[in-house]
Amino acid sequence: MQEIQIIDSDLIGSLVKKAQTAERKRTNHNFHAESEVYQRFLNVLSKNTYIPPHRHLSDPKPETFVVLEGEIGFLIFKENGEIQESHKLSASGPKRGIDLQPGVWHSLVCLSENAVCFEGKSGPYDPTVDKEFHPHYPLEGDPKVKDTITWYESLFL
Repeated sequence: MQEIQIIDSDLIGSLVKKAQTAERKRTNHNFHAESEVYQRFLNVLSKNTYIPPHRHLSDPKPETFVVLEGEIGFLIFKENGEIQESHKLSASGPKRGIDLQPGVWHSLVCLSENAVCFEGKSGPYDPTVDKEFHPHYPLEGDPKVKDTITWYESLFL
């Protein structure tokens, strides 16, 4: 890994273009190696990306999100799938980020055309135990995803 990495408009602009054309409508830019104990990355989201509600419990990891550009709707869920809290996070404030303890069910929706978030969480990354998806919500690719995104967006009007 490079000793120093600059987060600038050129990097963000290239990632926004990549996210807009990606099948999942998002992309990550890691500043860390997967084996590192502190993961740092940019998560670049485009409108209509879908992140199923999930938590990091079986490999408990706290997680921090800070919005650098754009706006997202951040959702916290109860164990039964009901929405417990919703927070509009925006680069222009007043709420700009959120920090979660391990085991908190969460998801987010991109409210602007694009949003750039800086995320930090404990590592190392192990895709076999990284996330547990909530059983009451569709996974990516499910036909119900479009309606779920529309519902999420409606919560922030």
